[in-house]
Amino acid sequence: MQTLLIRVLAALAVTAGAIAAPGVMLAHHSAIAFDETRSVDVTGTVTTFIWRNPHLIVHVETEGVDGEPEVWPIEGQSIAMLIRAGFDRDAVHEGDRITVRVYPMKNGEPGGLLQGLIAADGTAYSMGESGAPERRRQPVPSLVAYVPPPDGETWQLREEKTRPPNLPIVSDGTGTGDSESTGVMSGALDPDNLAGERPAAPFDLTGVWQFRGEDEWRANYGSYEFKPMPELTPKGQAFHDAYMEAAAQGDRYFDPTAACYPAGMPRLMTRYGSLMMLQYPTVIFMVSRLSNEYRVIYLDGRERLPENRLDRNWSGESLGYWDGDTLVIETEGFTDENHLMQAGVITGTQLKITERYRLINDGNTLVMDFTFEDPEHWVGEWNHVKFRDRVLRSDIKEANCIPADNLALPGLG
Repeated sequence: MQTLLIRVLAALAVTAGAIAAPGVMLAHHSAIAFDETRSVDVTGTVTTFIWRNPHLIVHVETEGVDGEPEVWPIEGQSIAMLIRAGFDRDAVHEGDRITVRVYPMKNGEPGGLLQGLIAADGTAYSMGESGAPERRRQPVPSLVAYVPPPDGETWQLREEKTRPPNLPIVSDGTGTGDSESTGVMSGALDPDNLAGERPAAPFDLTGVWQFRGEDEWRANYGSYEFKPMPELTPKGQAFHDAYMEAAAQGDRYFDPTAACYPAGMPRLMTRYGSLMMLQYPTVIFMVSRLSNEYRVIYLDGRERLPENRLDRNWSGESLGYWDGDTLVIETEGFTDENHLMQAGVITGTQLKITERYRLINDGNTLVMDFTFEDPEHWVGEWNHVKFRDRVLRSDIKEANCIPADNLALPGLG
């Protein structure tokens, strides 16, 4: 069978980012739960296929020993690694009948760590081809007995013997934390990319920005939500009606952030609490006090990732450019999993957001002009303007979403 993974997945027995060259230890989740001394082949129907960093997740439904359906949750490789190896999100779909080879769970429960896969079309992905390079998971550090280093070894000697063969490291996209574009193009913070010739930016957003809630005028402008709403499609209207009915009864209705899902875009830009921005010639980074959410806006002219390599998420893929004294940001690539526009308005993979940013009030007010499109959930364009104001003598503090804390809230436990 043809092998698209260029044999790199011959030991796909590793979690996110854990495949590496010999001698390099990379890991995301611990493999303690898996028995790596034996392999099990499982054939069945894909009921869940999650293509999202930090790693692939596949659920395969097969027939158990008692004849009843049995679901095997299977943990796979990081999306970046799979893309580098030639795999993409179209290789497997829910409803496909596939065969997987896994390291099974030590406790005997269904589930395992992926070694290889035969797709529905017969394509084999590293199912024991001869000549495949040995790529082995490093032992979990907590289970490795301590061995004293050589007597008299200084940190300089330690650094020299552990030094990578080439510096700076040029990523091939297989390292821990690499994104799906890593190894394909210059990173936004590569020195040569930062040093490239570009016109000076009209303004610099670096700083801390507080959302202007306009609370006394909530009925007019919606505060952290967007008023007026557009005409909803039948699908969007059905969801909104269910929300309004639950709200009238005093019930909480479907807010994924209560379960610690990211708020994502556009809610990230309209939440109370501060938002820190760091602007470079090639990129703008944003960190929110809302669950430490992170957003990146690329300004280096890169192309949008193709659909079959896209890691759909809650903040999407944001590409920006300067139009005179305005920053234009176009964002696509959203997930349809637990993603809200605002309370009572759901959105999905067809969402596109265009933002136009400019500064007023001597650079102390950010005007954010939004255009939202999602033909699955509303008709035409949804337009709105929001404001953020610069804050001095302020820093962003850590703010985590703890599921147990949320479950302790009224109406959620």
